Amino acid sequence: MDATPTTGMTTEAAEQLRRTFPPTSVGTLPKPMQKNAPKGQCRECGGYHGLPAVHLPYVGHAAVTDRLLSVDPGWSWEPMATDERGLPALDSARNLWIRLTVLGVTRIGVGDGVSAKEAIGDAIRNAAMRFGVALDLWSKEELESSLPPEQLRDAPPSEPDRPISDLDRARNSAWLATEGRGTDDERKTLLTDFLAQHDVTPETASPAQWTAAAEKFCRDDAR
Repeated sequence: MDATPTTGMTTEAAEQLRRTFPPTSVGTLPKPMQKNAPKGQCRECGGYHGLPAVHLPYVGHAAVTDRLLSVDPGWSWEPMATDERGLPALDSARNLWIRLTVLGVTRIGVGDGVSAKEAIGDAIRNAAMRFGVALDLWSKEELESSLPPEQLRDAPPSEPDRPISDLDRARNSAWLATEGRGTDDERKTLLTDFLAQHDVTPETASPAQWTAAAEKFCRDDAR
């Protein structure tokens, strides 16, 4: 008797995950060459960040989320460790390790950032790459050469002491889907207004309603 767990990951689904993104979905991400590098106006991208820096091609979280939703509307992620409040915990190098599950298949990802939402988005992109999402844009040599030794990833932390709830997953996805749409307060207003159309508030919305919000803003970004 075959004891191998069954999943919904078919060859067709795997190919859909690996499909090349259109140029309009590809941006560039500045990566400072040194930790705590002095910030300045970048002549290459016009941004204000640590210099010198390399600029790596990448696909933003909204496009990645849209790709995951198109293959598996029920995809999910959870942190590999949580703190005493049940929030995602970082390792000693301030990296966030997660498990991303798509069509019953789970793979590990790691991310970092100056805020929790940036770390979550980075970790989801990294884990999605393990499924082939935007794999053609990833270069191990480029990524590793842009990070000093003290910033290299630690080993994954221990098992999470409390799994993230479906509600928190859905809220995280909706919040990530609004990135780049103004200030945090403006993003909260966007989500609140969308939920109000369904006669619910952020406090009473169900996981399905938060997921609907994520799908709505991802579709808007994909247009």
